[in-house]
Amino acid sequence: MSRTGYGGLDWVKFAAALLVVANHTSPLLSYSADADFLVSNLLTRIAVPVFFMTAGFLLFRKLTGNPLTDRKAVQGYLLKIVKLYAIAIVLYIPLNLYTGYFSKPLTAYSVIKDIVFDGTFYHLWYLPALIIGLLITYAMVRFLPMNAVLASAGLLYTVGLLGDSYYGILQNNEGLALIYEGMFKVFDYTRNGLFYAPLYLAMGAWVAKQPPPARKPIANAALFAVFLGLMFAEGMLLHSSGIPRHDSMYVFAVPAVYFLFQWSMQWKVPASKRFREWRTWVYILHPLAIVLVRGAAEAAHLERLFISNSLLHFAAVCLLSIGLSALIAWLLEIIRKFRNPIRMWITTPVDKWITLRK
Repeated sequence: MSRTGYGGLDWVKFAAALLVVANHTSPLLSYSADADFLVSNLLTRIAVPVFFMTAGFLLFRKLTGNPLTDRKAVQGYLLKIVKLYAIAIVLYIPLNLYTGYFSKPLTAYSVIKDIVFDGTFYHLWYLPALIIGLLITYAMVRFLPMNAVLASAGLLYTVGLLGDSYYGILQNNEGLALIYEGMFKVFDYTRNGLFYAPLYLAMGAWVAKQPPPARKPIANAALFAVFLGLMFAEGMLLHSSGIPRHDSMYVFAVPAVYFLFQWSMQWKVPASKRFREWRTWVYILHPLAIVLVRGAAEAAHLERLFISNSLLHFAAVCLLSIGLSALIAWLLEIIRKFRNPIRMWITTPVDKWITLRK
């Protein structure tokens, strides 16, 4: 199936990007703390897994089993992520200065820790997690049968769960608690490329090698709704018990994301390159949009509307994030149009230019 056959993935990833914005803006907090918890702390937790699973699917569907060509494909994909991460790090240096990131004691260890695991701004952890997760997943796919890959990735996810939403159950086991405390000196959270990303990437790789889902769309939609409801129940129970250290990782998020993914593959909607590009930049730029919306609201004395009203604040941040993303995509398209002729001019041999001129 061609890339244009995955219109549903473009739409669900764009919706997931807006869920990430919701996670950082609490859109219903002005109206109901309980309702906002369901949206901001639970529903939004399927967003990043959707990104990981889609990345695994779209990359591994291109791999043929030839070690040389597969390695080149993975290296090319990783290089794109590294470049994007480097751009994002530089882009957020001004906000890091504003928030006092550079005023705290910085060591080579703390900087490497942030770059490799935690991200240099609060949302940028996703990019190094994707890089590390892909390296682990590709290595497993290369040397293990697919069932073993899924089992191994599931084991890593279980380790991550105990450092995240299920952390409280470790308190009765002093040995495990000490191990996790040692781990948290290396990284702040287990929702990273070691424990969080590999399972969803492996699920994407597994789906890439399977025939299209035989279940009807209504069945996938119903299964998604069932497991999403179970994830809500799981999250509410854990939070009421005071168990989570963080709340990114849930057991029922795994089947919920799987069936959402399968369902979206069956949507009869056109693929959208625009949504694809915008989604990436909405994720990258939305913290900047949050700062700009707050600053503009304060300057215009409209805090009551665009800061105190959480839903309007969320809507404003979404619109500005999309607008900034459209601007970036437009600028990149212009750069590509100018770069291609320049590249051709540089790489074309002189004798060929003479022939072309004749």
